[in-house]
Amino acid sequence: MSYSIIDTCIGCTACTKRCPTNAITGERNHLHVIDPTLCIDCGACGVVCPPEAILDTYGTVCKGLKKNEWPRAVVIDEKCIGSGCELCINICPFDALSLTRTDRTDDFFGVSTVDDKKCTGCRLCENVCGWDAIHIFPLQNEIEKPWESLTPEEQTLVAEARRVKELSGFRV
Repeated sequence: MSYSIIDTCIGCTACTKRCPTNAITGERNHLHVIDPTLCIDCGACGVVCPPEAILDTYGTVCKGLKKNEWPRAVVIDEKCIGSGCELCINICPFDALSLTRTDRTDDFFGVSTVDDKKCTGCRLCENVCGWDAIHIFPLQNEIEKPWESLTPEEQTLVAEARRVKELSGFRV
């Protein structure tokens, strides 16, 4: 299942501008929609949404963050095996990772490095790395809005969205 937008959406278009796959459509000042066939569950939309109207795959409300707090990949050089692996580089749909030569003598071609301007913090690289060498900060649970902080209206909308996802065969 993909991310989804609930009725508290104000149609500001911030999510459409941030979405790297153009999965979000809608007119200004109207409810926007996420095309599940294009959504890669990267969460780029959720962190830029001012009214926090975006639910992640599990039906949890995404917390809006300031630009300097947006999720970004961090490579731990000492753990990265560099050339020969390159799983993170190959899976990144935004070309945000590349090999960069370092002073390490064990890898002639270098280790993975992150281009912060291209990274959306989608977690694909983190999930594929078998060496525990790449992580996305802030962590997933740190960009989820707690249930208790939702208004009663938001709780109702989230509960309804979760019910719809469950009816469609996705367990939340």
